[in-house]
Amino acid sequence: MRVAFSPPKTSRRSGASVILLVVFLCAALAAVVSIPMVQARQARPVIEAIEPPIGDPGGALLVRGRNFGKERGEGTVEFDGAAVTSSSYLSWSEGLIQVRVPLYADSSLVRVVTESGRSNPRMFMSRSLLPSAPAGTGGQALGPSIESLSSDSGVMGSLLTIRGLNYGSNRGDSSVLFTWMGESAVQARTEDTGRGYVTPIAAFGEYESWSDKEIRVRVPDGAITGGVAVRTAKGTSQVRYFQVVDVPGSKSYLGRRTYALSTFVTISRVQSGGQNSLYLWMPFPVNSPSQQGVKALNRSVEPLFPDYRGLSAYKLGDLAPDSLTTVSQDYLVQVYGVETDVKPEKIKTPPAPVSSLYEVFTAPDALVPADNPALKAFAAKAVGREKNPYRIAALLHEALVATVQYDATAVAASSADALEAARADAWDMAILYTALLRAAKVPAVPVAGVVVDDALRAWNHAWAEFYVYGFGWIPVDPVLASGAIVGDFVPPFDDRSRYFGNMDDRHIAFSRGLTTVDRMAPDGNTVAALRRYSFQTIFEESGGDLPSYTSFWSDVEITGVY
Repeated sequence: MRVAFSPPKTSRRSGASVILLVVFLCAALAAVVSIPMVQARQARPVIEAIEPPIGDPGGALLVRGRNFGKERGEGTVEFDGAAVTSSSYLSWSEGLIQVRVPLYADSSLVRVVTESGRSNPRMFMSRSLLPSAPAGTGGQALGPSIESLSSDSGVMGSLLTIRGLNYGSNRGDSSVLFTWMGESAVQARTEDTGRGYVTPIAAFGEYESWSDKEIRVRVPDGAITGGVAVRTAKGTSQVRYFQVVDVPGSKSYLGRRTYALSTFVTISRVQSGGQNSLYLWMPFPVNSPSQQGVKALNRSVEPLFPDYRGLSAYKLGDLAPDSLTTVSQDYLVQVYGVETDVKPEKIKTPPAPVSSLYEVFTAPDALVPADNPALKAFAAKAVGREKNPYRIAALLHEALVATVQYDATAVAASSADALEAARADAWDMAILYTALLRAAKVPAVPVAGVVVDDALRAWNHAWAEFYVYGFGWIPVDPVLASGAIVGDFVPPFDDRSRYFGNMDDRHIAFSRGLTTVDRMAPDGNTVAALRRYSFQTIFEESGGDLPSYTSFWSDVEITGVY
């Protein structure tokens, strides 16, 4: 006997009503949660302008914008993170604040802080940092002096001509200093920490020419409105005001971690019967807008060249049979996190002629096979008709992580092989992404270094950066963005997609692009190495009567974090 039960029709309606009620309550709850979040973002204070951008400490400053609040309440105005005293506020309204500039504000990033959050920054520069005729101006001046700039404003990546005196017939160790967006403006005094300014990178083609009376230089990544100065061995010039304009978005350098680190190379099992030499090319952290204050703390052997293209060169002469030699070096580096907010629709095409950066970093080289047919075909399919460089980078990143899986044990003979195998380690992922970007005519560079876990262990790693005119270099870690794990490193970004365009302060870069090392002797025996924490053509070079030896290169050891 079969028995069937059918619920009453009223029960069906009742069940449907319950379901509708649950859906309604969920939607209402979501609205309750999301509406305040949206409102909070919309209510965050925004600074549109400050007047005057150049003034005197103690003078009045007008801060124009929106969402300041009708009354000050608990709101504050900060100069380089320090709030002014209550007596400094002259007036406060929804769109205008009048405040007295504190006496310590020689040059400062100004922000408005309310209960809804912190505003974007604007640069205030003290009039005392503007040019003044130094003693001895003219033919008797010893140090560098700026007489004029080709323009008092420019786009990041644009060409700036600096005219004046006593720059030297060639650049040598001299440099042009721009205000860095991560710190206060450049100072005329000697600065040995690397903080407060950013300099163009010669290897990136940002110094176009240098003579005793004229410098042609590109506005570098990391520069903001503030000052420009010239520094030579004879001193630093007065500071000229320069405004960085038309930035298609914003970039911030957040927090700061100071790392003490150590590396060493041990040479053993030496076989030799006469005179010999061994050169070691040991990398150290690169100087960049996100890595400042690189400083050698200790070296066990005096280097032949302390800084040769980002490497320290050591010469070991006449190694004795069965001798044991260790070369160690300790460094300090300050690492900042990078946060970007790019507005693709505001990106402009660079004017002709473009800087040599475009020529160098869209071309293939010994490390990046941007002309490989398979990679070019993959890039063309992923990009389609897109012309915007930021959107191209996003499309290529999306296509790469969807096609190639991270595998720390995968070792491919070439980037094309890694793409075909659909498996790659961090080394190949970084080079592969760079090659795809270059194939699509977007300047890009692979970066080698380490990531530091919570136990202060450094894991060899590689990632990439691409360049947008008017904005600068944008970091991408395709491995971490894909959700993969590198060793015991736990990414601080809960949202892994942030690794496209942003970077934490746990990445320490030792090379940006391939460092080409010249042989010391035409008949020297060179050693190259892959998948270390640096991209360089030569790590070791032996000469003379040195038929064999054993070398051991340590990983990076983190000896302290401050």
